[in-house]
Amino acid sequence: MSSCRKKHCYCCSNCTSNSCYCTSGSSVLPAFGSLRKESGQVINVDGTKVDYDFVGPSANVTLSIVNDTLTINESGVYEISMSLTLGINPTDLARGFLFVNDVPLNFSAVSLTVTSNTLALTTVSKTIQLDLLANDVIDVRIHKVGDSVIVGSSSLTINRIG
Repeated sequence: MSSCRKKHCYCCSNCTSNSCYCTSGSSVLPAFGSLRKESGQVINVDGTKVDYDFVGPSANVTLSIVNDTLTINESGVYEISMSLTLGINPTDLARGFLFVNDVPLNFSAVSLTVTSNTLALTTVSKTIQLDLLANDVIDVRIHKVGDSVIVGSSSLTINRIG
């Protein structure tokens, strides 16, 4: 955000009370959104998408709980955060990955392994920054080794930072 104190100006301090006149710097429109899961989901098939239940507030992104995706409407640099509450059996492994246009971002993985003799229910989170293009589609998928994985609450949020 600029040094401008008016809520309508996102790019510079050269504005009047009615409109913004950007004569220096670049204009960055706000873009943000979130998907949220509150009910449990059992994942039996490796690579299954997290099934979101609710959309949060958004601007300049398209949220879909039908496709469990978030689509970028404006190119830019985004901060993407995912948080997953996972439950797995002892000695199993579960990993959550961000996918962009059906391609996994391996550096985005969050992992959970259990070495005890009881079912673990743990929240794992990750935040990354990524340069995205308009029409890029983001989703979260679970990869597992072993029996089924339980996904409890989950969230996927995005915020344009540049």
